[in-house]
Amino acid sequence: MPLKVAAATYGCKVNQYETNCILNDFRQHGFEIVNFDEYADIYLINTCTVTNRTDYKSRNSIRKALNKKRKNRNIKVVVTGCYSQRHREQILNLGEVDYIIDNNSKNRVIDILKDVNPEFRDIFSYHNFAEHATSIMLERSRAYVKVQDGCDYFCSYCAVPYGRGSSRSRSRDDVIRQIDLLAEQEYSEFVIGGVNLGLYGHDLGKEFGLVQLLQKIEKIDKVSLIRLSSLEPDLITDELLSWFKTSKKLAPHFHIPLQSGSAEILKKMKRRYDPEYFRNTVQAIKNVLPDAAFGFDVIVGFPGEEESCFQETFDFLESIPFSYLHIFPFSKRPGTSAAKMTNTINGSIIRQRIDLLQQLNDQKKIAYLDYLLKNRQGLKGVVEKKTNDYWTALSNHYVRIYFRDKRENLVKKLIEGSAQQIYNDGLIVKLND
Repeated sequence: MPLKVAAATYGCKVNQYETNCILNDFRQHGFEIVNFDEYADIYLINTCTVTNRTDYKSRNSIRKALNKKRKNRNIKVVVTGCYSQRHREQILNLGEVDYIIDNNSKNRVIDILKDVNPEFRDIFSYHNFAEHATSIMLERSRAYVKVQDGCDYFCSYCAVPYGRGSSRSRSRDDVIRQIDLLAEQEYSEFVIGGVNLGLYGHDLGKEFGLVQLLQKIEKIDKVSLIRLSSLEPDLITDELLSWFKTSKKLAPHFHIPLQSGSAEILKKMKRRYDPEYFRNTVQAIKNVLPDAAFGFDVIVGFPGEEESCFQETFDFLESIPFSYLHIFPFSKRPGTSAAKMTNTINGSIIRQRIDLLQQLNDQKKIAYLDYLLKNRQGLKGVVEKKTNDYWTALSNHYVRIYFRDKRENLVKKLIEGSAQQIYNDGLIVKLND
């Protein structure tokens, strides 16, 4: 019988991609991949430290794996990711973890498991992207491709740079090879992502940056749809806007971290823009793509966020277009400058503010669906599954679409249609002939 491996992953899409690559390595070495709650010979936990909650979830999964190891000493427990990068001693104190692997060595997990005493390095000692390709996206109909790692921004609330290190870009040739490899497996939608995607190429010299990479990707015949992960507003350049306007394959969906609509709070957060700059960035995108979908990250309850500051955020969001928000309560991250700030906000006040933003989010989402419906907007996406007689896909406008079709299997097929009516959390579309 083949040996079994199980994985638990928390946090961002980058973490999920990396876990996918690791599991694919195990699969190619003859391992069977099983669910984390099943018996396995190896338990891999890819941790996250964005919030206190992800810290807790990461520790909880490690404890679950250690409980299984106590019943069977042959089980191996392997931990990696941002939480373990920052708090290795805390992981060791949880119990007999066999391997803690630094965040830039995830591409060598199988080799490291053969080492009795593997090295664990400071993440800031790495200056090159750790190449790690995969031939399949496990349980996914679209392909995520990590092209960048690390972050040089050091926002006052954020622990990610301490877990990921300095910005490092994947080579152009490795990115293209990765996409070609996945395209051969009939993937046609590609999500291009990184820890701070807009920094892609800043370490490669002036001649090749994100725009040049995207232009290369667009020329690949089997790539039908290109979706971008989160982009910092100050990294949405005129050059990038020009590509948005001319691209035939770009999904008109932009996830942009706002964090606050208060100039005072943005300054305390050490963000690199003010609300007016953010507004102008959104408008610049709308000028070239009028039907674009926007999603924003917002942090509620940052230290010193008085009622007037929150009202500025609410009013600002009310005044600009978006179709969804990702709303987070402020989470104190040890080692960041915000962790030392006083004038903290009461938890009940934070919850009330989140509720207000959630109501605004619901209103904006419905308004955007109504807009797409009124304009009989053309939508396309890669089919994921069939539920209750409807096939479903996440559209290029980041709206879930549904349609009926008698064909037996449409999973991973790119479909196009026009909006017909609101249904569940999205829209029913009529397929183009």
